[in-house]
Amino acid sequence: MIKVIIISDIKIYCEGLGQILSQIDSIEITGLENNIEDAIKKIELSEPDVVLLDMNMVDSCSVAHAIVGVCSHTKVLALAVPEDESNIIECAEAGIAGYIAREASLDELIDTVIGTKKGEFYCPPKIAAFIFKTVQNIAQSAKKNYLPKVISNESQQFEGLTKRERQIVSLLVDGMSNKQIARSLCIEVSTVKNHVHNVLVKLGVKSRTQAVSLLQRGVPASFPGVGNLI
Repeated sequence: MIKVIIISDIKIYCEGLGQILSQIDSIEITGLENNIEDAIKKIELSEPDVVLLDMNMVDSCSVAHAIVGVCSHTKVLALAVPEDESNIIECAEAGIAGYIAREASLDELIDTVIGTKKGEFYCPPKIAAFIFKTVQNIAQSAKKNYLPKVISNESQQFEGLTKRERQIVSLLVDGMSNKQIARSLCIEVSTVKNHVHNVLVKLGVKSRTQAVSLLQRGVPASFPGVGNLI
């Protein structure tokens, strides 16, 4: 049995939904709440499986935050959420477990309640598009803000290399083994190994492959003439 509490400050709306859902064998309506404080107390005491939260109420997203805070396993469904981007994202940040659009049918509402109890996430296509677009924008923004810092930090790392270590790194980029580097620079293989170890430590990487990857990003241009040092 799925225990459900409905929260809406429109009493007739709240009671109407309660009567409809109570006719479903797998759903038990344990509360019809019009007052937020009373609703929070009841949720904390009864620990329902699902809360249907009317998103047309004032500060409904704050209410969703509060519900998740007092009963972490309770799934909050955003009921009749306005389909504009700010409301949708605010709901997501509040921990909403699913969205029910204003134009949803009763069958869709019932399916959403039952599916949410099973751990499924219901989201109308238009709302899903908003969320996906926002995630893309965040990812692109993060990439723009992050890459210059990475390059700057890597530049500082490369500037800490000695002339010989830069020679070693340049030959690593060419795909040379330790023996080949030793022959090219006329030094012992053990000396090459020591230089490679120091390079990895200074660059903050764990392997030759990672060191080469830094160079291939174009970071060497930040310090003079790596290729000319050989």
